[in-house]
Amino acid sequence: MERLGVHKATESRKRAAEADHSGSARDVSVVKVGDCLLGYKAAQRRARGGHWNHFRGRMREIEKLIRHRHGDIVPEADDALIYVEVIASLALVEFGQDFVDVVLGWAARWLPWAGKADVEEIIYERTKVRFSALSADALGHALHVSYAERCALDIRTIGAFDVPKAKRARLQKEKRRQRNRSRKEEQRRAAGALPRADYLANSFSQARPWDAFGISRRTWERRGKPMPGAEAISDCGSMPLAA
Repeated sequence: MERLGVHKATESRKRAAEADHSGSARDVSVVKVGDCLLGYKAAQRRARGGHWNHFRGRMREIEKLIRHRHGDIVPEADDALIYVEVIASLALVEFGQDFVDVVLGWAARWLPWAGKADVEEIIYERTKVRFSALSADALGHALHVSYAERCALDIRTIGAFDVPKAKRARLQKEKRRQRNRSRKEEQRRAAGALPRADYLANSFSQARPWDAFGISRRTWERRGKPMPGAEAISDCGSMPLAA
């Protein structure tokens, strides 16, 4: 019986190891009852792919831009194929020589009127040169994305043709600073702090109660900060201030 349990545990562990080698990311845990080993349990976990996520993020933002500008599909125009050129450039860097099907499928979805020969010509042009990854500003210039359009659509992986990267960083820093100021202001209000205008309106510096007694503020503070009556306050503007 004990030998049978050990055999089952060994087989279970082998299956988990084979699953790991097959490309699926798995966590293996031990299944026990007391001191008795029943076997191993493999739970699949989601694999992460940083490069793919970056490509997919840029592609999704290009599609967001298309929806904002044109709707569900890109209309037929002289410069419409620029979207295919950009996707082909990104896909070539991401998938290498396997990028052809990706570009053809994407073009069929967003530019259904484009002929296959025209798309294949763009693909062929991409493969003739040694191509490197496009920068955010290069994408912004190719797609003619303005800074206002970029902000309105919350685009982050594509630059802008009218505002360079360094200036965008400064503007973003100022926006972050303003958000932090607004958040801290809200926190102070929630804690019971008064706005500066209300504070100044009720402060001694504005009311100047010492003028009603004809004395200086320092003298008034030494005398225990006595408060004048309402009539004295209304007439204090005509009283001279003692040194």
